[in-house]
Amino acid sequence: MRHRLLRLHALAFIKWRYLWTEEFVALLLALFVFAVPAYAATRLQERGLYMVSNEPGVTTSYTASFRYISPQAIGSVDMLFCVSPIPYEACVTPPGLDVSQATLSDQIGEMGYSILSKSTNHIILTRVPKVITSSDLSSYTFTNMVNPTDTTRSFSIRLRTHTTTDATGTQVDFGSIKGQVQTGTKLETQVPPMLLFCVAEEVTEGCTSTNDTYYANMGQLSADSTLIAHSQMAVGTNASGGFAITANGTPMSAGTNVIDPLATPTASKQGENQFGINLVANNDPAVGSNPEGTFANAVASPDYGIPNQYKYVPGDVVAFSPNVSLMKKFTVSYIVNSRPDLHAGVYTTTLTYIASGRF
Repeated sequence: MRHRLLRLHALAFIKWRYLWTEEFVALLLALFVFAVPAYAATRLQERGLYMVSNEPGVTTSYTASFRYISPQAIGSVDMLFCVSPIPYEACVTPPGLDVSQATLSDQIGEMGYSILSKSTNHIILTRVPKVITSSDLSSYTFTNMVNPTDTTRSFSIRLRTHTTTDATGTQVDFGSIKGQVQTGTKLETQVPPMLLFCVAEEVTEGCTSTNDTYYANMGQLSADSTLIAHSQMAVGTNASGGFAITANGTPMSAGTNVIDPLATPTASKQGENQFGINLVANNDPAVGSNPEGTFANAVASPDYGIPNQYKYVPGDVVAFSPNVSLMKKFTVSYIVNSRPDLHAGVYTTTLTYIASGRF
């Protein structure tokens, strides 16, 4: 009997060693290591954050993007804003950050979300649960996001997806996005105020040259003729309020004898004492031309822009623009008529044109 027991013991030992070979044990260990439960969470991929402005404390827009991994029905996305990105650490709200007024303005990829709830540092997106079938990148844009104010460290958005519609229960996928605010480098320049103005008998439209003539001999006064002359001026400015040109000077006179200026727009009439100007083309008498240049907002003043009507009141604005005008050329026409009994003498005047920019 003892002999049989020994044989039985030996047989059992041999069988045991045969069943539990080293290869078999290694296979079992491999199965334990690589058999991951179906419900285990995985990381969201290609996570990113675009901030329209990263200036501290400003209200701006954020676009959070990531790629879903697990092919499960997702009903909510939890977005928790913390200093640290590590999920198991306590969440400290980034100083100054406020997402409580956020609105979901755009979504790409996995869509159908709306904001379920929001607080200073927490947003929950919700939708009817839908299985993730695409691996395309998804993104979500939020407006009215107030940036943190601490520029010395980054902040994070802790992301979690859930099958429920209120971000409760077991998470499906997770991940974090980091961002940081910085005071930007400010670049500044300016266009200097500019007013370009020239006056002479003849000028170019851009004031690049003049004929350097500032005197006109109009001839001999007669009750039977109208004396004429012209001068030109060009002007341009980048002033937001445009420009104004005034005509200044006394009427034509010889000592105490004066040829009366026209106080209102009036037609030329021989045999009357008249002195007047306008800034348009005329045929009675034939003198002058219309303003030249592409800027239509630079014009002759209404009283000085009527063909064959003349006026002169010292200090009047004779041409103007309501805003920026580069460049415009005006031709000023002068007429002089005289009565038969006008006292003899040399009648003269000097007119000065002053251009002002309305900066």
